[in-house]
Amino acid sequence: MSCQTTVGELFELAISIERTAQDLYCALASGFAHCQEVAAFWETYALEEADHALWLEKVRNELTPEQLSAQADPGIVEEARRILGVSVNDILKQIENLEDAHQLVHEFESPETNTIFDFLITHFYTREDAQSFMRNQLREHIDKITTGFPIRFSSPAARREVKLITRG
Repeated sequence: MSCQTTVGELFELAISIERTAQDLYCALASGFAHCQEVAAFWETYALEEADHALWLEKVRNELTPEQLSAQADPGIVEEARRILGVSVNDILKQIENLEDAHQLVHEFESPETNTIFDFLITHFYTREDAQSFMRNQLREHIDKITTGFPIRFSSPAARREVKLITRG
């Protein structure tokens, strides 16, 4: 007999992903603290991830016990577990400079990764206007890595000049 993941457990996985992303962006803010505008950019990203986690908690808390105990979509669960399988420390080990961080975050914030969040918006948020608003928020969050990055670091060459400083 196979073990089935519930919708409630899927929400816990999704909340953990948002908290992990928040931790990553806080670590990047710290690692680039010597460049205030870059640190501020990562701090903003961290705050947005915290907001996403709170939003997911709110939606989860509004679900009925029957909804929470229903079987979750196995593909979405598998994707969530795959994302959580990579630690913040493992990600940080791959980063030497701002270009590395930019590229890794671009991959992390890809539409593939955010399919989980979009799935939860679609299936568990009943008001269409709220769905539209949350999708717009998600799109803006994803686009920010390209469109909202500090202007003077818009080129890969400029980003390679800014080194990540690790403590410890």
